[in-house]
Amino acid sequence: MKLTTKDFNQLVVNSMNWSEYKAEWQSQVNRFEDADFDSTEINYTFQRAYWLERYSDVLFAKAFLQGLEQDMQILFDGADDTYVIVTDFGGSL
Repeated sequence: MKLTTKDFNQLVVNSMNWSEYKAEWQSQVNRFEDADFDSTEINYTFQRAYWLERYSDVLFAKAFLQGLEQDMQILFDGADDTYVIVTDFGGSL
């Protein structure tokens, strides 16, 4: 299956700059959990954050980003029960 940027954007319910608001996100650290359970540290150096509603959406978005060889971290956002992918894809706005 080949996913396009348009497909990726349809999976995303919200996105924003991540590293630009690093201090604000760090103040809400208890809100996020590493969804892959392979790291206890949240990476605040990635430029963008993308929120997705379902884990199935995460799998498609992850496949798209891996196809572009993008590094990422997948988090669970306990504040609104969604998933967040932080990555450099899309850059800062």
